[in-house]
Amino acid sequence: MGKKIRFLFFALCIGGAIGAFIWAFLRVMDIGQKFLFTGLPKLVQTPGLVLVVCILGGVVIGIYEKLFHASPENMEEVMAAIKKDGKYPCDRLAIRTVAALLPLVFGASLGPEAGLTGIIAGLCFWAGNKFRYAGKHIEELSQMGLAAALGVIFGSPLFGYSFSVEEERTAEYDRPVKMVTYIMAILGGFGVFVLLGRLFGGGAGLPRLTAPDIGNRERFSVIVLIPAGIVAGIVYTVFHAGSNRFFGILQRKYGVVACAALGGACLGAFGMSVPFSMFSGEAQMEVLAKDYLAYAPAMLIVIGAAKLFLTNVCIQSGWKGGHLFPVIFSGVSIGYGMGMLCAIDPVFGAAVVTAALLGYMMKKPVAVVLLLMLCFPLDAIVWMLVAAALGSAVPAFFHKEE
Repeated sequence: MGKKIRFLFFALCIGGAIGAFIWAFLRVMDIGQKFLFTGLPKLVQTPGLVLVVCILGGVVIGIYEKLFHASPENMEEVMAAIKKDGKYPCDRLAIRTVAALLPLVFGASLGPEAGLTGIIAGLCFWAGNKFRYAGKHIEELSQMGLAAALGVIFGSPLFGYSFSVEEERTAEYDRPVKMVTYIMAILGGFGVFVLLGRLFGGGAGLPRLTAPDIGNRERFSVIVLIPAGIVAGIVYTVFHAGSNRFFGILQRKYGVVACAALGGACLGAFGMSVPFSMFSGEAQMEVLAKDYLAYAPAMLIVIGAAKLFLTNVCIQSGWKGGHLFPVIFSGVSIGYGMGMLCAIDPVFGAAVVTAALLGYMMKKPVAVVLLLMLCFPLDAIVWMLVAAALGSAVPAFFHKEE
């Protein structure tokens, strides 16, 4: 019992350290973005400055990758590596942190989850190598660290717990004790993150959208909304395949710097012409929730599709990062557009379309609902679960047929 209590305290401390690191990472990202896209335009009032900054960002990212080969892996790749090998590289953590920050600072349509999960995993295994007590619990340590990181990044503790448990490899302790240790790590991370945010500013996580008015018209509309979310997932897959092929050929012929510079040019061009196309999307969701009536339904759908396209362009051109935050924004934008077209509550449309889209991509309906439940009203949970389940069934069906 004494060992278990000590391990719970250890989990709390690990979570607190992870919360502090994530706060510092996001704070630096926010300061860099504000300087480049708010402060700099006030100093240098030049047309097309956003395009110049993004192209310059692509050149910097390309050169950095050519020198250090340190671009972050996505969240699923990190967890798969830990599950397969029971370890994750813990060298060059400072270099990898800069590599994860650069695309975000230069306004990429990417989320921070990819870079942060890889760095947190590396830090956990570094601690296991340096400290005797941590080394005895290295696998539990890595899983707790990822659970705390995902919970803090997305502002959803249950998502952090569920996603990590589904990917876990082994466990020294029984499941009730493991559950408590995960919760302690997540609470430690949240506590420190929120405390630092209130003291010094900064924050993250998905915004809370207003409660929908669910009536019979909304219930019948799921016949249209769920296919719309699934189609958005298929569109993302098509964009992924096309951009992967195009930038793969380009990189082989002209190198990583030219590839990243072109990705920056695309980012800047979209940033000047398509609203909300740049950045990860969680802050833009709050603005969209207030101003969506200023856009035509078709425009909202175009904005969501453009975000899906630009996210793939960024990732495949060398601007590595996470895709979940921008995909969630795309689902919300398309859902608002579909809701207006169907003459239903737009928040309900956003909830169902986003759940179906994430279900198609993540193939984990319960994790999808746990991720979105703090963003959308509780009244929509049942419909989000149905949408996520049907969305996840589509790729599973085609995989089975193949």
